[in-house]
Amino acid sequence: MKHLLFYSILLFTLSLLISCSGPKQIAIQQKEDPLPVDGSLSGWSTGTTLLNESDDIQYHAYIHDDILYIFADVKSLTLDRAIRQSGLIVYLSNSEERRRSVGIGYPTGSFNLLREIPGAYNSFTTDSEWSRQPENVELMTNLYEEIFSRVMIVERFDGDNRAEYGFVDKHQIEIDGVEISSDEERRLVSLEMKIPLDGSTIYGVEKGTIWLGFTLEPPTFRIRNDDNSMSNQQSMGRYGQRNRSYQRQMSQPRLLSRDDWFILKIE
Repeated sequence: MKHLLFYSILLFTLSLLISCSGPKQIAIQQKEDPLPVDGSLSGWSTGTTLLNESDDIQYHAYIHDDILYIFADVKSLTLDRAIRQSGLIVYLSNSEERRRSVGIGYPTGSFNLLREIPGAYNSFTTDSEWSRQPENVELMTNLYEEIFSRVMIVERFDGDNRAEYGFVDKHQIEIDGVEISSDEERRLVSLEMKIPLDGSTIYGVEKGTIWLGFTLEPPTFRIRNDDNSMSNQQSMGRYGQRNRSYQRQMSQPRLLSRDDWFILKIE
């Protein structure tokens, strides 16, 4: 009898854990006024738009006239540096299965800007000597200053987990009504976006149930260790783990990854 009671309590506890896991579901109500897209929270009613409670980054959502506004407000110096290196990608989708199909990265991150230079990103992630060369140190320093100059598009086709990356000017995504901004004078990164919910944007998203994700996706390094074996390491976990192979090549404290998701209910 005691065993039966124990297992009943255990199953009940597990069911609670399962039901509490996963993205937070939030109902978003229509607001009366539009917002300026300037990378500042000054026009937001932050008490009613906050999606999460966090010490290192807070997210907000606001809807007016079938237009979704979202805001990412970075609070941590460590996370700010990681975003400036690896970029912050925003995913939107009406489908859970295809929620990572299309993402917009802004700032792009200095690591990602290497993708525009033929062979540079591959060398950066596989050659232990690449980041030690003076010309590449200078290159990475320059790219760090250009992370707000472009917008990164991330696409995964036909259920393929492999991502393809492209870089465009802001005005190219504004053609479909998407606006994006960051307050570059601010000490820590901010990100504000305006997305029409009429299916016309690169996201193709409409009103209803929307999967919203904010992700930090650092590079995967495949650098030879001292025993000549290939190391395939990528920082994992919400707050990241130390990547020792990468640390030996560059004096970065660690690479962070992040995967924050919300399910927005918009009528």
